[in-house]
Amino acid sequence: MIDAILYVPDFPALVAHLDTHHPAMLARDESGALVQPPVVVGFARTPAVATPDGAALMVYARLRGPEVEQWHGMPGVEVLAEAPFTGLGTAQAVYDQVFADPDALAAYDAVYDRTPRQVNDGEGGTLTVTPPAWFGLIAGA
Repeated sequence: MIDAILYVPDFPALVAHLDTHHPAMLARDESGALVQPPVVVGFARTPAVATPDGAALMVYARLRGPEVEQWHGMPGVEVLAEAPFTGLGTAQAVYDQVFADPDALAAYDAVYDRTPRQVNDGEGGTLTVTPPAWFGLIAGA
């Protein structure tokens, strides 16, 4: 098994590709129509983190056997980082790769905003909230 962060810069294009070439990889309603918003199925992953407009997204995935090759060769999908699943510490290895690669980090930051924000504290003041550096991981990693 491989843990990986998959980056999709153009999710609508990926959905169109999957609908044409791998229709079983998209969730459908009881009439066979794509659920909205589209959901890619068939592999273990975290919920997607997306840009506000939904155009780009990322997931933390645990890929098995043929899924590794399938996602490596999927048009419109970039593997930002990956590591063999070895249990605890795997996610650290995956995220360390992202943060060490300027191109991967730029893609990561384009989807997941880690910028500290000021929020109302409910008492007339503000607090600075800093999102976690990691957007997600799968249990045991």
